[in-house]
Amino acid sequence: MTTPVPAPDGVAVDDATTTDLVDRLLEHCALVCETGDEGPIADAVAAHHHARGDDVRRIGNSLVVRSATAGPPGAGDRPLVVLAGHLDVVAPTPADREPRRDVVAGVDVVVGRGTSDMKAGNVVATRIFERVADGELGTDVDVVLVLYAAEEGPAEDNELGVVLDEVGWLSRADLVVILEPTDGEIQLGCLGGLHATLVVHGRQAHSARPWHGRNALTAAGRLLTAFDDRGPTPVELDGVTFHDVWSMTQAHTDNGRNVLPGALNLNLNFRFSPSRDLETAEAELRDQIRRLAADLDLEIDVTITDRALPAAPMADRPVTAAFVAAVPAEVAAKQAWTDVARFAALGVPAVNFGPGRTDQAHQRGEFVEVWRLRAAHDALATFLAALDADALGQTG
Repeated sequence: MTTPVPAPDGVAVDDATTTDLVDRLLEHCALVCETGDEGPIADAVAAHHHARGDDVRRIGNSLVVRSATAGPPGAGDRPLVVLAGHLDVVAPTPADREPRRDVVAGVDVVVGRGTSDMKAGNVVATRIFERVADGELGTDVDVVLVLYAAEEGPAEDNELGVVLDEVGWLSRADLVVILEPTDGEIQLGCLGGLHATLVVHGRQAHSARPWHGRNALTAAGRLLTAFDDRGPTPVELDGVTFHDVWSMTQAHTDNGRNVLPGALNLNLNFRFSPSRDLETAEAELRDQIRRLAADLDLEIDVTITDRALPAAPMADRPVTAAFVAAVPAEVAAKQAWTDVARFAALGVPAVNFGPGRTDQAHQRGEFVEVWRLRAAHDALATFLAALDADALGQTG
């Protein structure tokens, strides 16, 4: 297990607010709900907000929650901020199936599947939403809670896309905060992603007489080495640095043990900076494979199987600058894909900021430090309390 990090000076870890956040997280993590099985957790969250009198709209196993006293959504008279996160998790392990509060290396933590990715973020978002809706923060801002299903699976199954199609006023938000794990950093934009199936062709033969064929598996060795030798490529945009990366993530053949494989199937994952769009990145991937096939005397078929849009940092937007100014955190690029891309495609400024640890996402014995919950909560409260027309660039 990665060593937890002690709380920095000034972060409360033993008061009623922190205890409430921990209790909420333990309750949230008790409903594991892997991708495709989000019904129980969506039921529980919807019931909680119905009991509060909030306005809840359910789409599949995704929820859009507003205060019952809020005005027309996105009408423009009050800033509209969306706090968003996904409800699903990857499969738990015996080390994190049962959520618990624990002390590790002298640091107070919550252990459980999804604590970092990203139920800690959901809990912070929910408590902030309720404080704004109940008038506790004294801010003239509408906050909407969007909790959606199926983020951990293929991009086309992610229910946020359906939510955005059906709840059109979300595209009028002034800012979206995705509370994915960011190690407490403000992470701007996100990488785009392509998955491609590469089929390296050879010629099948009996393994006792390999000269009758061409072994696709060993012939592809130089192709695999070419990608193994390729390091990340830094790309700077709006003052933050992304890294283009190419990764071979799967390989298989469909032959028997005594048969030279006539084909090797590979999965190539290309993560690319928002310096180009999907079409440009796809053309780049195909061109790279075409060149390598020619250089290595290989026959390679390419099929793109999954596409995910990148998102630009939007650091020049007044509301993004206001968030950076109000939140005491380092600013970096999001070296991954997140749903900021779906909002950015609609022209909505969006940032990644959450209490979870990136190195704990999908890990055995997943945990989050308790102090990170409180720090993220307080940072968002400070930002919302200060948000006004100046931050939205609506004056003058």
